[in-house]
Amino acid sequence: MSSKFNSLFLCMACVLFLIAAQSPSTAARRFIGVNPWCRTASHKRLCTQMAKGATTWHDASANAMKTTLELAKRIQSMSHLIKPAISFLEPQSRESILASCAEDFDITISDLEESIKALEVNDMGTLKVHLSAAYSTDCSDALAEFGVEDPLAKVSGHYLKMVDNCLAVVQQI
Repeated sequence: MSSKFNSLFLCMACVLFLIAAQSPSTAARRFIGVNPWCRTASHKRLCTQMAKGATTWHDASANAMKTTLELAKRIQSMSHLIKPAISFLEPQSRESILASCAEDFDITISDLEESIKALEVNDMGTLKVHLSAAYSTDCSDALAEFGVEDPLAKVSGHYLKMVDNCLAVVQQI
């Protein structure tokens, strides 16, 4: 009986494997290849999503930077998560970290907005300077200096990948 059971189990496993192989997941169906403007990006799949189907350098750059700006604003809105993480520190240290993080978030958003404006007037020097400056880790660095685990580390890491992708796209011209 156990050999019948093993054969039946093996047969069912093969059928399930064939069904799974013929119906790819939704995520796999959505990925249509690397956007031409993302070929030099370190994170090609993410870059392709950021480019949002753009067929021109300008549109790919604008889409990537606007997507990154949206995430930067979301991170800024999550800054309240820092307070509980630093609650054990002395008041002066807490104030210092909160000020560093607030300034970092404000400047990062400003740099991305300036990059988008520079793209619109085709000022490549200003675009690259501000986009490079948007690759900032001042808040994370301030937390690390005091031995605090960054509660925004995951989303901040994703943000840095996005800035890296933006820089790769704008360098294409």
